Amino acid sequence: MPELLSTDQLLALYKIAIKEYRFEVRLNWDQAAYYLTLNSGLLAIATGLLKVGGDPRVNLVVAGVFFIGLCASVIGIGNIKKGHEYYRHTVVKKTLLEDQLGLTRPLKDDASRPTLAVGTTVGQDEHLQIFHDTGKWLKQFRLRSITAGIVGILIVFCIINVLGVTLSLWLYYHPPVTPQPPPAIRLVPVDTGAPATPTFHPLHGSGLGIRCSTGLATHSKRNLIRSLTPSE
Repeated sequence: MPELLSTDQLLALYKIAIKEYRFEVRLNWDQAAYYLTLNSGLLAIATGLLKVGGDPRVNLVVAGVFFIGLCASVIGIGNIKKGHEYYRHTVVKKTLLEDQLGLTRPLKDDASRPTLAVGTTVGQDEHLQIFHDTGKWLKQFRLRSITAGIVGILIVFCIINVLGVTLSLWLYYHPPVTPQPPPAIRLVPVDTGAPATPTFHPLHGSGLGIRCSTGLATHSKRNLIRSLTPSE
């Protein structure tokens, strides 16, 4: 039969359990803040690059940024859930020590029957369930908890990143069509007794040539210059 621990030994173990509990709380919050900040930054970078557009290769880079954000979101969800599991293990250890110290016994002089155990959250007050069904309590994940809210935000980031990867790849394989500049028109004066009626013929490359008499070409040039000159 194992030797019973003294009150001083139980108090020493209880102090260690409290420190470990605080460490897990701080670590889980730091992890959550890190993944939220990382995903927000990656999403801002990808959105900014997506607005630039232009070169299809930019869209390929944007798809890569969205994919990194997707991986960060998935890893963040896994780490936060695992950290929450570690946190609940520390609560179990703390509650067992509190029971050995008599801190879980309700106070008789108070009608609400409070205890002296540390119970700042709902889960810490469930000492009866912790004692009788520890395995089930460790696997519980409350949908209204702060951890569930953070996981929900990361799931939203996952959906946005998936849509971003899909859109970027679609833009890469279907780049927008750049409108072609209007064809140039060039007057070609021909002083060979040609008729006054001009004739049209395509130029080499792009554009349209107008073959007409010298007088008609000079008159057309003057009208063109006059139309392009701003009036005072």
